[in-house]
Amino acid sequence: MLDIKACEWLLEKADAPIRYRVLRELLDEQAEATSIEPELMANPTVQAWLAKLPPQSGSDTRFPEHGSFDHLLENALLKSVQLGLHAKIPQVAQAIAFYLQKVENAPPGPSRNKYEGAYGFYDSFIYIMTVNLLAALAPDDRFVLDNLLGCMDSLHGFTSEGSYDIYVDDKERATLKGIPTVWKERRFIKVELFANAGVCWPLVYDIIGLSTLYALRDPSVDEKVNSIIAYISNDQFHQSIADGYGIIQSPPKKYHSMGWDPKYPGWSDVGGYLHNNNASKLLFYALYIAKYPLARKTRWFADLLSCLSTYKTPDNRYLFPKSWLSEKQGYAVQGKHLSFGEDRSKRNWAEIESTFYMQLLLHQGSK
Repeated sequence: MLDIKACEWLLEKADAPIRYRVLRELLDEQAEATSIEPELMANPTVQAWLAKLPPQSGSDTRFPEHGSFDHLLENALLKSVQLGLHAKIPQVAQAIAFYLQKVENAPPGPSRNKYEGAYGFYDSFIYIMTVNLLAALAPDDRFVLDNLLGCMDSLHGFTSEGSYDIYVDDKERATLKGIPTVWKERRFIKVELFANAGVCWPLVYDIIGLSTLYALRDPSVDEKVNSIIAYISNDQFHQSIADGYGIIQSPPKKYHSMGWDPKYPGWSDVGGYLHNNNASKLLFYALYIAKYPLARKTRWFADLLSCLSTYKTPDNRYLFPKSWLSEKQGYAVQGKHLSFGEDRSKRNWAEIESTFYMQLLLHQGSK
């Protein structure tokens, strides 16, 4: 349950991004949040990341969405969300106009397989990623919403069958030609899955976008979203699916690494994952998976809250290891941009960010 005293402390101690999010998202004080928007937009960290949102001059304007560099959409947008930005702020809407237009102009057809040209799978992947990311920043855009609903329907059509049999067997694998040496030991997804339904299995980007559909308050939409989350929230999914899914072949004999799967980091051992692997990745994932009621009922979520509760201070605030609140170049979905914009020269920046992080989780857990 949300701790009001902790929120009041954050409003007193935190920089503009966290104070803005506390008012707008946790306390639902919309008028007060709006009153500090000028301070938010003047924040140096906000200004720096807002400048990275549009396609950068001289960059690849065909695919400026995916990659590990800060200026690419997936990192600049998710960092902007961390800082409290959203498309109702005019400067933000202007910054993502290129991507909104790209979604509006997406060719018709099955939503998880939008393109059948030279780029094949990669076009489809970029489309799925962009739609879901924009939903986190601009959920009210009608083209984003329509395309997100199409993605949901395609995902539901596959996941509702409850099949985890997505990989080729040894006999079929032996017939694949021209496999890059670096991928020879990876698992390969059945070609017919992509040929028939496009990218019909959930990606981590879907976890970021689909939760925004709950705002529609449509029982039929909720049922489909919940069904998709149920597909990934069990032992069978985690035991059957390889890390990163594996490799997909698309005509004419092109191979692509699938990207990020939506497995719960540390599904079988949250404590061990936090302390021995990449805690930042788990903490990032938790911010988004906690938006789904079914996910909050898992053993994983209960274990996470239990582990994080050990970092509660005598003042009922929280202080995580500073290394958990990662801020470095890299993929945001891998937890590389978990900072919430606090000035790190402040003595108590880690306590502020840790306390805010826990209030976000506890707020979701109380719904």
